[in-house]
Amino acid sequence: MAGRFATIPVLLLTAWSLVGCYALVPVTTATPVTGQRTVRVVLTAAGTVSLRQALGSDVKEIEGIVARSNADTLIVAVAETLTGANQRFVSHGDTVAVARQLVDSMSVQQYSRKRTVGLVLGIALLLVLSIVGITTGTSGVSGTGQPVPLQP
Repeated sequence: MAGRFATIPVLLLTAWSLVGCYALVPVTTATPVTGQRTVRVVLTAAGTVSLRQALGSDVKEIEGIVARSNADTLIVAVAETLTGANQRFVSHGDTVAVARQLVDSMSVQQYSRKRTVGLVLGIALLLVLSIVGITTGTSGVSGTGQPVPLQP
């Protein structure tokens, strides 16, 4: 029975390591974005004004999945937007075409080996510390089952 419970932390650690960590990496606005990649697009002032009808007023950033892109335009399935007042809004299936000249900067989500290794090592360290704490911890009870008197 105890063997079954001992495998649970190992399974949890394995699951977390498979999740991995991702980072938004800056790219030039001319970089072709291929495939269904997650991007964060920071709009120029003209972009904020131009996309007001599609996205709402004062939207400074768009985060979502690139549906298509070419040299002139990004078609983004918007997941969320960020306004100039730092308010985040979740989108419900809106797709917007963003002309590249309306993009101030752009970041693409990429797998980060460094973050993933840090996450796995951190979880492993917590797991080891937990096991050590459990096996060497004191319960305040002597081996005879009698309470240990507290020292003043």
